[in-house]
Amino acid sequence: MLETLNISEIVTILKTTGIYLIGIDGRDGSGNSKLASLISQELGCPHVNIDDLVDKNCGQYVNYIHYDRLLMELDDAKGPMIIEGVCLLAVLERMDRNLDMLIYIKRVSGYGMWRDEDDYNISEDIDHFMNKKKEEFQKFVEIDAYIEGEDTSGVSNFPRFTEEIIRYHHKYRPHEKADIIYKRII
Repeated sequence: MLETLNISEIVTILKTTGIYLIGIDGRDGSGNSKLASLISQELGCPHVNIDDLVDKNCGQYVNYIHYDRLLMELDDAKGPMIIEGVCLLAVLERMDRNLDMLIYIKRVSGYGMWRDEDDYNISEDIDHFMNKKKEEFQKFVEIDAYIEGEDTSGVSNFPRFTEEIIRYHHKYRPHEKADIIYKRII
């Protein structure tokens, strides 16, 4: 596995390997779409943003993708193609497709520490971990409501999309399966 801060290094590797299907995965907001767009321009190949094929406002991801449209885009490709989005390996598994190369984006601090490691590199039981996360979230929401002088009886539930991404990372471990880790400093 290669870890790099340099997009041009990734492009050079992709140009010399002759691969067909390139996947870009990472948490939401990590820069998947931007990296896919840059690489797509450099390679002169199309890219598919899975976010464009998801029913909006569902609160989840993998179950709400228009797989028929995604399969058509993949099948219509005449050469190399980039596919990107969160939970990418779960999406591909549903379609019985495999990548030729996986790029995972890690958001890192200026000191090189992975910002999402606590939520995405979990070694304990996932249900136990999620229960702790939900309790922490509940306390935060209650404190915030109290500070704002709001009623705490209608406290929000833990976001389903956030839980889906945490569980995805626990099950699929894309950060361990990646061929290339792109370290994006934020």
